[in-house]
Amino acid sequence: MPGPPPAPRKSLASARELLLHDGDRTPMGPATTASRGDELFTSARPPECLAALVFKGSPLLPVNASDHADATYRVGNSALYAESIDVYGRPLDPHEVVWNGFSTVSACSSDAIGVAPTGDSAPMRLRRFAVADDGVLVWAMTAPGRTCDYGLAVVPRAALLMTACDVESGIDIDDWASTRRQQLMSRVA
Repeated sequence: MPGPPPAPRKSLASARELLLHDGDRTPMGPATTASRGDELFTSARPPECLAALVFKGSPLLPVNASDHADATYRVGNSALYAESIDVYGRPLDPHEVVWNGFSTVSACSSDAIGVAPTGDSAPMRLRRFAVADDGVLVWAMTAPGRTCDYGLAVVPRAALLMTACDVESGIDIDDWASTRRQQLMSRVA
């Protein structure tokens, strides 16, 4: 006698569904979608600082994603917040992705210039980097008058890169990246 039918497999959420939506709360205030993508770094000098600065096309996100989405937000008065997420049909090893990221981010040991469509940044320095939680890497890049906090949150089927840039650090990125990871865990099979 055959057993019960297998439980239906939960379908993967689309990458766009996993990003923040207008009005969602962040530690810096409500997020409002804004066209500020031209402010995000797409390259960096020297090359060993690519992983620490590049947001668009980040080398930290594993290859062969089945879906991708990114968005920029206005939060507070002048803060730029952005998220980039890749969803995968095959399972990722969050520990491996985070530790590989830790190794490549920590290689940025000199002044780094972020390159964006709006122009080059002032020289920035890696201020700190840490594995803040299981599946969570955080770091900060600073320059006089600008701080960019970064987080990488990885679950078995998705990797989320986030950045918050402002005059000074306005976010507890350790806590926020861990929170976003928990939110992903509840939505991605």
